[in-house]
Amino acid sequence: MLTTLGRFLRKLRIDNLELLKDMADKIGMSSAMLSAIENGKRSPQADFVDRIADAYRLSADAKQELIAAFCEVQNEVKINMKNKSANDQKLAFSFARRFDELDDQSKNEIMNILGGRGV
Repeated sequence: MLTTLGRFLRKLRIDNLELLKDMADKIGMSSAMLSAIENGKRSPQADFVDRIADAYRLSADAKQELIAAFCEVQNEVKINMKNKSANDQKLAFSFARRFDELDDQSKNEIMNILGGRGV
């Protein structure tokens, strides 16, 4: 099943007159892995957005579209806690523990604080 990310990547390739192998080579990835990402069978690594954005010199708007598509296919979020304060660690772990309990209003309040769009 082609995901939003897959559609974005496919359009980007077509717009640049490239085959899947061309894009894979350009971003340093195997064709098989890129195909699996396009088809929603594998989730891309965290550096995937930057690799695509850098290789294709995406505009700010296109990069935001790529980030949104990337986020849709992620099944988990990892936060690097190295060199974070005890307070930062406590905040992250508290959020992770309580995430499933948050109602839409609470999620919207958090999104407003973070400057994103609500639920």
